[in-house]
Amino acid sequence: MLASLHAAVHQARRHDDLYFAGLLQAQEIEAALGPANALWHGWIYTPALTVWTFLSQCLNPDHSCREAVARLLAWRVSRGQQACSAETGGYCLARDRLPEEPCKQLMGQTGQRLEAEAPVAWLWHGRRVRVVDGSTVTLPDTPENQGEYPQPHTQKPGCGFPIARILVVFSLAVGTVVEATIGQYKGKLTGENSLLRTLYAVFASGDIVLGDRYFSGWFDIVLLAQRGVDTVLRKHHLRRTDFRTGRRLGPGDHVGTWKKPARPQWLDAETYAALPNDILLREVRIHVPQRGFRTKVLVVVTTLLDAREFPKADLANLYRQRWQAELNLRSVKTVMQMDHLRCLRPHRARNEFYMHL
Repeated sequence: MLASLHAAVHQARRHDDLYFAGLLQAQEIEAALGPANALWHGWIYTPALTVWTFLSQCLNPDHSCREAVARLLAWRVSRGQQACSAETGGYCLARDRLPEEPCKQLMGQTGQRLEAEAPVAWLWHGRRVRVVDGSTVTLPDTPENQGEYPQPHTQKPGCGFPIARILVVFSLAVGTVVEATIGQYKGKLTGENSLLRTLYAVFASGDIVLGDRYFSGWFDIVLLAQRGVDTVLRKHHLRRTDFRTGRRLGPGDHVGTWKKPARPQWLDAETYAALPNDILLREVRIHVPQRGFRTKVLVVVTTLLDAREFPKADLANLYRQRWQAELNLRSVKTVMQMDHLRCLRPHRARNEFYMHL
């Protein structure tokens, strides 16, 4: 994965102009911006040019506005248009006016469109699988960024960078990002599972969510199940598993009952009362071989209870593919240099995050 991404990015970087101008249509950008298009009326920096230039800036290892404007200038000249100014002020102002929601919408649309074009053979048991994974990024040390994304309390003021938690939803079939969000690193409702709850709308009935132990809480599984969404998750290490209990499906494979825990503070009483008192979940012990390391044994919990339709071996192979999401996110952060965002204001930094994805 990392080598192929390196090759693709290297090939794209060889273009000295706006590489994405031929991939993301101007009409799609303008449709996403809607009424905000009026903010660019009469400018050289139209919405499409601003987005294309921003994308080229994220793609280039230099990441400077100066280099981004130089590529725009070369692109205009190559098309027989009048050269624009090499000054960066107009571009920075146009980029600053980009609303957050349309940028996020464009990111999701491109990933979802490619996912929709995937052949049926690429699906898992005819089902769409979406992989969730989280990470962190740092931002420039400015008062604005510190205000929204404070640095860890363990670091003295002036000795650390603002830090944000990110959550990304990948399509397992094609590897594209279909949804993402960014939030604070510390504090109430800032964990990866809390961020995932804000993205429930991206999942449709029949989807399968594939994730690690952070998402295997009782309420997360049930709330997704109520939307018709199945889950395949690693069981949290604090929850005990006894394969001698429940309905046995095979060696290291059974269906058991999980009781409803006490109401958490983030869930209102009415929603809590409407949830069932218990749910049936399948627990499967799988082995994950790692070359040069001892084979890891872990337990996967899933709402896919039918052992004939979803054999244990298939579930094991599916969970092993979850690692692709971590590799995808790590590759984007490393190759695209997304581990440290460069914009000095929070709304710009969030747009930079979406443009990278």
